[in-house]
Amino acid sequence: MKKSLIAIAIASTLLVACSKKENQTETTTSTAEQTAVTSAPAETATAVDTAHTAENSLDWAGDYKGKLPCADCEGIKTELELNNDKTFELKETYLGGKSDGKPNVTKGSFKFDEKKPSVIILDTQPDKRQFFIGENTATALDLEGNKIDGAMADLYVLKKENH
Repeated sequence: MKKSLIAIAIASTLLVACSKKENQTETTTSTAEQTAVTSAPAETATAVDTAHTAENSLDWAGDYKGKLPCADCEGIKTELELNNDKTFELKETYLGGKSDGKPNVTKGSFKFDEKKPSVIILDTQPDKRQFFIGENTATALDLEGNKIDGAMADLYVLKKENH
């Protein structure tokens, strides 16, 4: 008789323990579902705001200066002037190496990229240089229009001069 009671007690304990684990799983699932439901509006709130772009939200016109990296010289002293009429002047002076120290000056117009509204594209052929316009910065982008990553990423940022 004692053996029967012990067997029933052990079986009851196992059944109770198993049912508690199922309840915990259901609670966890319903909490995850609630989180998914409550986070959905937040994702909607972070949608791209096409009304506010770098072109109409930032004071982008002005002079940006810095020294960009150079493969075969000490650097490229770079001055980019962006005008309100969407024209630009780009002065690039190669430092050291076989450079004569004279700036290479390019003038033209630019436009804001329709797909990436914080990016400007200089109209000069053939390279169509691109810069990401931020708050008081113009960051040179690679040939595909992407930000340059890695340890040297900060070296591609031109800073806006305050007058």
